[in-house]
Amino acid sequence: MAGEAVSVEAVQERAGRVSREIWRDLAAHWRRAPTPVVRLWPLWMALAVLGLAALLFVGVHFDLAAARAAKRLDPSLVAFYEAVTRAGKSDWLFALAVLTIFYGLSRRERAPDTRRRAAWGLVASRGFYFLIVMAFSGIAAQIVKHIVGRARPALIALDGPFHFDLFSLKSVLASFPSGHTTTVFAAFAALTLLAPRVGPAFLLIALPVAASRIIVGAHYPSDVCGGLCLGLASALIVARVFARRRIAFTLAPDALLPKARGAAAIRALFS
Repeated sequence: MAGEAVSVEAVQERAGRVSREIWRDLAAHWRRAPTPVVRLWPLWMALAVLGLAALLFVGVHFDLAAARAAKRLDPSLVAFYEAVTRAGKSDWLFALAVLTIFYGLSRRERAPDTRRRAAWGLVASRGFYFLIVMAFSGIAAQIVKHIVGRARPALIALDGPFHFDLFSLKSVLASFPSGHTTTVFAAFAALTLLAPRVGPAFLLIALPVAASRIIVGAHYPSDVCGGLCLGLASALIVARVFARRRIAFTLAPDALLPKARGAAAIRALFS
């Protein structure tokens, strides 16, 4: 029992030390003057208008038909997608991010030279970026859900596909946007920004999860499209904020997409 107690204390001490390192490094980056960038408000507004137009088009033309079709699907198919939809929960993605942070910082402590120490620090900073994307996108989805108050497909017979009860806290009135879709597409976008050659493979998870939310009757197609847009936007917004402080990314003054830092150095760690 004494050995177990010492082990727990050692783990707690290490976790506390790593946490202090995270905040110290973050504070050091945040004290730097931000990278100057060109204002891209016209582009952001154009993207927002296009996104809204796409949501309206999907909602008008597909929501009602998709919700009715989902009710007629084979129960065995629905049961399969009930399992698929669990991949859209954020808990395993949060765990992955935290493990990446702690693994990167622990390896940085034992790095034999400055170059490897810096590379492991970049691994940790990428994990931190992914963690913030998951938190930001999840909070944003919940805020929008409860402001919009859209009725879920379960209420379609009573209220139709376009019933809204603004500022509702009820789960059955939290259809827009799809939280699962927001999560998986935020993860897809974040991974693609970090590793453009590898990140798109996450679509093998993201697309089935998005489809599952319609198949299991939890959301309308426009809810899924809204979650997709919010997830992509969340990853990009956080990346640009981080890039201006050179945390995990750099950003050219006139660029929309940030560039991940240290890709070659990180690849060298695992080669």
